[in-house]
Amino acid sequence: MVGAVACLSAYTGIGVVVHGSSGCWFYPSSLLKTDLGCTDLSAEEAVMGSGERVRAVVEAALARHPRVAVVNTCVPGIVGEDLAGLLDGLPVTLVDAPGFLGDASVGHTAAVAALRPVVDPDAGTVGIDGLSPLDPFFRGDLHECERLLRLAGAVPGTRYAGGPVESLGRASPVSVVANPVYAAGPGERAGDLLGLEAVRATFARLADRDPRIDPGPVEEECREADMRCRRACERYLARHDPPRAAILGDGDRVRAAARTLVRYLDADVVLLGDRAGTPGSPGERWWRAGDLGLVQEALQATSPDLVLGSSFEERFSPGAAFVPFAPPVRGRPRLASVPLAGVEGTLALVEAVLLACTGRRKA
Repeated sequence: MVGAVACLSAYTGIGVVVHGSSGCWFYPSSLLKTDLGCTDLSAEEAVMGSGERVRAVVEAALARHPRVAVVNTCVPGIVGEDLAGLLDGLPVTLVDAPGFLGDASVGHTAAVAALRPVVDPDAGTVGIDGLSPLDPFFRGDLHECERLLRLAGAVPGTRYAGGPVESLGRASPVSVVANPVYAAGPGERAGDLLGLEAVRATFARLADRDPRIDPGPVEEECREADMRCRRACERYLARHDPPRAAILGDGDRVRAAARTLVRYLDADVVLLGDRAGTPGSPGERWWRAGDLGLVQEALQATSPDLVLGSSFEERFSPGAAFVPFAPPVRGRPRLASVPLAGVEGTLALVEAVLLACTGRRKA
């Protein structure tokens, strides 16, 4: 449910109503800091029906928005109310996303599908997929993706999620992906932008698809960024040993960060944690990062001196250098739009790692 609400709230031209209890509304509202409606479902209404309440709340939201999305939560999802019938005749999008269906990415995908984007093969734009306001790097990734597309002569197009909701009526035929765990848009995907090699490969595919796109300027930025990372990391390694690193978060980001740390810092990556499961190949130290008990056990067993993860992993490894890498990130002001994707994302990651490791040694 939270993933669906976050996705929908990123669009302009549509309001969001949470159909459920005040508790269902409070959590996404506190995370997203945005205007969300709520039907405030009572125990009696859960049993006897909430038709009048739902319609009244949606009509009030339509006084402020031209269109409203109603996100179903667990109790009404189980009861099986006929929301389509209750809201007949109103400009409403229904999203069935109760929490028991899965994690935030499942809700995000359901929300994008409910908005029914229509691919226009003649749009002449490149979309940006894999965006969610739940991701602490959401805004930075969006800005970096748009910057690189313009650098290559492409026109940034449809966002999944974000921008005017009307833009989904003429969706881009091809997209680049910021965070694959949230990739939910239709059409062709040229690839993700996690790491310099991925950036090069994705823009090469875009150029093969559209001769108006020139990957040369992006390739030059990648070369320059590679040299900057090498110089900075060589200075660090001249005085310090390579770090023992644990990286926990969304699987594709974890893989990309591991490649970056091995490439520039010769890191010993002792733990890889994926919140969505335990992928990987033989010899890789993959753990399910969605289970905090397993995460704590894994961190204690591997004793990393560098941890990339969330505030939970930071708490479990008080003596390690820490880099915010996945939500939640608590107790740290986040004002700048820092990316993890693209060229600037790689530079920001390497810089954060070096600062964290250096600071730990000074302490």
